Amino acid sequence: MRKLLLTGVAVVLSVNTAATWACATCLCGDPTITTMGTEKPFAGRMRAGVEFLSRSETSAQPGSELITKEQRVTYSFSYALNTDWMFAASLPMITKRFTRYDLSTAEGNGLGDMDLTARWFLGKDARFRARYLWGVQIGLRAPTSTEQTTKGVALDIDAQPGVGATIPSVGAWYGRYAMPWFFYTSVNAQHAIKDGYQGYQAGDVMLATVMAQYALKFRLALQLSVDGRFKRHDKYFDVQDKDSGGVLVMATPGLAWTPYEDFVFNMSYQIPAIENPNGRQEEDATLRVGVAYDF
Repeated sequence: MRKLLLTGVAVVLSVNTAATWACATCLCGDPTITTMGTEKPFAGRMRAGVEFLSRSETSAQPGSELITKEQRVTYSFSYALNTDWMFAASLPMITKRFTRYDLSTAEGNGLGDMDLTARWFLGKDARFRARYLWGVQIGLRAPTSTEQTTKGVALDIDAQPGVGATIPSVGAWYGRYAMPWFFYTSVNAQHAIKDGYQGYQAGDVMLATVMAQYALKFRLALQLSVDGRFKRHDKYFDVQDKDSGGVLVMATPGLAWTPYEDFVFNMSYQIPAIENPNGRQEEDATLRVGVAYDF
């Protein structure tokens, strides 16, 4: 997994800067540091990124516990068709390892399910810097993973790199770019339209984020966000999984740093703040480290 991350960073850094038109900040007329997914659009803007994530959780009742540890490297690319539309794709490489209560283990490693998104910039203020932007976002999680097996038997769904379900989404977002401050909020709903592997039926999900960012300098900004998730129970062949779904709210401090033009490094640490799960689910803190480059 470490090799995948280093490879992704090398790809981002190896972009030929001689072919760029001008820096993204100049074309936006705004020095706000933006991480992947919150950037402003201008015709032809392209951004590539890679992010490393590490998380773990414990689920199921005492005597049948299941501990899942996950690491993923996600490769992302976005393209702005014009000032109104931006399209993006994210493809993760995932390693999952779970340990049962009897200490038996299983591990899956491979391509996850791809996320495709389109952001429509419905509104903006009249000023060149466009300090206020808002719009809608539509997305699709496509089953690009392959169900993994060992000795001809499918790995447990909890060890699969992807679940193989088709999950569209729709949401809205708002951003206020007022250097040194940056505020961003979004809400997103997901509903599966096709079951995944082993009869997996994903529960409906509502996601919400509120984020504030303050730039200490033009190249360094501190972030704090609150990320919430409400999810209904998952099912397997129409049988409800009692230890799935519920409410989870994470407090997420982080930073964004641009050591040189058009390159952004970001790091965040998501800490469980409110946990009200269905059944037993204990989420640990999540580490995210990523880089992005505009070209």
